[in-house]
Amino acid sequence: MITELPSGSLIAEAADMIEAAGLTVVSTGAGMSRESGVRTFRGEDGFWREYRAEDLASLEGIRKNPALVWEWYGERLKACQELEPHAGYYALARIQNGKGILPLITQNVDGLHQKAGIKDVIELHGSLRTASCLDCCGAPGVPMTEDLFEELPPRCSCGSILRPDVVLFGEQLPEQALKRAFRLADSCDLMMVIGTSMVVYPASSLPLIVLRRGVKVIEINPEETSLSSLDGTLSLRGAAGSVLPEIVKAVYG
Repeated sequence: MITELPSGSLIAEAADMIEAAGLTVVSTGAGMSRESGVRTFRGEDGFWREYRAEDLASLEGIRKNPALVWEWYGERLKACQELEPHAGYYALARIQNGKGILPLITQNVDGLHQKAGIKDVIELHGSLRTASCLDCCGAPGVPMTEDLFEELPPRCSCGSILRPDVVLFGEQLPEQALKRAFRLADSCDLMMVIGTSMVVYPASSLPLIVLRRGVKVIEINPEETSLSSLDGTLSLRGAAGSVLPEIVKAVYG
């Protein structure tokens, strides 16, 4: 993995593109979170490695063994709450403040963008910060606070089991979020793609839509992806936590 910063000329080119663009849209993936220490399921140590992701992140798993599933989600939530956004998040917040509008589409569920003060976050895979009733009540947006985990599995006021508001295996992505993401890809003047491997659909299709329109894409990623060599992509090799602050310096001084 490449860790050094891109050349000053590439940083300057990215800064010029951001300054010149009207509607700029950001798309982030797991690499953004990983820099702050968020672990993926496959990276978990010990006990959880005995289970398939489908056992812990599906409606079937919640109904079959809700206490086990909620113990896992409780650990995930606690781990995310203890983490802080890296400098790249705050750099995006600075760009958003400077441009006045910077819609951000993310595959992440940890809330680190919002923790850094970024607004207008479109969460394609849902959120780990709230839960909803699993059954007929359908009560939405129950905050994931510590007291929710005092008794497992946590229950709705109607008595039914709660489910986390993340997209589980076998579920469709939230319709409104997905529609807005595609509308932004169809209308933006620039897209920044940060920390994504370009293998998770449909998020991976968004920059391709942008490029087909003849609009430029800035990619920030430590490793090369299928997006890196496409015409219209300015690909910057490096970690978002290092590259984005340098771009902000070039834009705003």
